[in-house]
Amino acid sequence: MAHETVDKGAHSELLAQTALIANGYTIAKPVTPEPADLWVTAPGDDSTLIKIQVKTARRRLDREGQVVVYAKKNNGSTYTLSDCSYLIGILDNEVYMFPNREIGEYWTTEDKLAEKWTHLPINFNRKGEIA
Repeated sequence: MAHETVDKGAHSELLAQTALIANGYTIAKPVTPEPADLWVTAPGDDSTLIKIQVKTARRRLDREGQVVVYAKKNNGSTYTLSDCSYLIGILDNEVYMFPNREIGEYWTTEDKLAEKWTHLPINFNRKGEIA
């Protein structure tokens, strides 16, 4: 099971990297252990470093299919703004980015997904902006 979790996390990170590159971001991955999975700069702004934590989103069947991203570190604490400015949730191989509000769970209904979280398409388009 642990191997499957690691593989799923690696898959999510690669999808996030693909979407970020396709939307014009420049990406760096920390070599040493850091709370953020990726460090990026936005298109047209090479001076502002954005730290991003990548998580796999899930549908909660016990909550009428609401989409949830669990945003806690291994020690159970939430990500602070110094840890990461944004989170990326991967749902059905689609990439969604949203600001870190320093809470442990991010919820949305499927019909509000595009309204609450920024969809980053994987196709190469170089139009990315942070909402």
